[in-house]
Amino acid sequence: MSISLVLLGFVGLALLAALFVFVAIRPVWAAYIFLATQPFVGGIDRGALIPLFRPSEAIQLMLTTAVLAGVVVRVIRGEQLSVRFTRLDRAVALLAIVSSFWPLCWQFARGHVPSSTDFQSTVVLWRLASLYALFRWVVRTREQARRCLWILLVSASFLAIFAILDSLGIWHPAGPWTPTINSGPSTGRGGATLDSAIAVGDYLSYSLGVALVYLLRGRKPRWLVAGATGVIVLGILGTGQFSAWIGMLIVIVVVARAEKQMAQLMKWVVPAGALAALVAGPVIAQRLAGFSGSKLPQSWEIRWSNVTTLYLPRLAGFRWVFGVRPDTTLIPPDTLRSIVYLESGYLWLFYVGGIPLVVTFLYFLYRGLAHTKKVIARRTDDIGVAAVATRGALWCLAFLTILDPHLTMRGGGDLFFCLLGLSANINVPEPIPEPEPARLRPLGGVVQGRRALAAGGAQAIGP
Repeated sequence: MSISLVLLGFVGLALLAALFVFVAIRPVWAAYIFLATQPFVGGIDRGALIPLFRPSEAIQLMLTTAVLAGVVVRVIRGEQLSVRFTRLDRAVALLAIVSSFWPLCWQFARGHVPSSTDFQSTVVLWRLASLYALFRWVVRTREQARRCLWILLVSASFLAIFAILDSLGIWHPAGPWTPTINSGPSTGRGGATLDSAIAVGDYLSYSLGVALVYLLRGRKPRWLVAGATGVIVLGILGTGQFSAWIGMLIVIVVVARAEKQMAQLMKWVVPAGALAALVAGPVIAQRLAGFSGSKLPQSWEIRWSNVTTLYLPRLAGFRWVFGVRPDTTLIPPDTLRSIVYLESGYLWLFYVGGIPLVVTFLYFLYRGLAHTKKVIARRTDDIGVAAVATRGALWCLAFLTILDPHLTMRGGGDLFFCLLGLSANINVPEPIPEPEPARLRPLGGVVQGRRALAAGGAQAIGP
């Protein structure tokens, strides 16, 4: 090993140590760094750069550890920390528990020893739940919440540009972004740096919720908001995924209902959508070309074949009641593929945890929708904006889980739990509503008017 490599290693460790201390002192930077990096490192496979980890997982682990280290130091110094658990917190924890401990216990009860991949599969929702807790706690001011959403919009815009270039065949990420497992032809689909067109569609659809609320509320600079919204819409179309297009429509409807501006939004969406469809015409035409007569696209036929011939037989004999195993990947009988993924979200829930996990997931959706409805009604600041985007993502999960397990999708699942945690943040104070001006009626004379003014001032001051 040369001296230059050794020096480079020491410099790298020194920078990581400095970043660790910096995040421990300023925990909100954990949220900033994760939002800024996730769209670009989320698609790198486990072990490609870091042994046993995806880079996104390693970044999250380092940031979370730094935040916890800072908490420990502050507690030792005498700072009082209070933790309050809400119904949504319990729903998130219950989802993580039922998706992990229950499947493993059921395997042991049947006399099966879980494999290493089974244990790895149970960690996913705990990692996502920790993201929820992180964003719920580290953001402390309205300015920090707004900064998080702006970082999200900027990074999502770059991801959308990469997706457009990828779908048009102009540029495709290589190097560490090259998948270790070939998932088939990707022509006309913009997987970009997440290496999954479905994941990019989720990430951009959830981000679109923030962009649309900013657009409707006239957030400045308006040209930047409008530009980011247009680029994100183009990126969603550029994914070439029907689920992404459906998710975009769901988010648009949810935002319009939450902001009570359906007509105003349609003024923007209809012409913008027509222009975006024109620009992304080659991608859309290529995807629609798969429908020839009564024949479905090849990817749909392969998906249906996998579900009916590989997974449904394993769920037979009432095994769907309590689940089969946490790891849903299978080795196919043919030699054309090395691995098969379960491409059906609700079937994924039955396969992993049976009826208990399905019921828990539906309860989680119910608690999330109830939570976001309350936050949207009470807050008009950026926490409320995050709640609107989260509500759109929840409805996307409710519908699109029919097709794929979007809850744990790389990139999209991470962003959903970030937004959910931000919407559940109880540290950022609510904006103080401006008092309504006192309305004085002519009661006769200047003295009565002054008395009314004095009484109004006393009420404004209060005890």
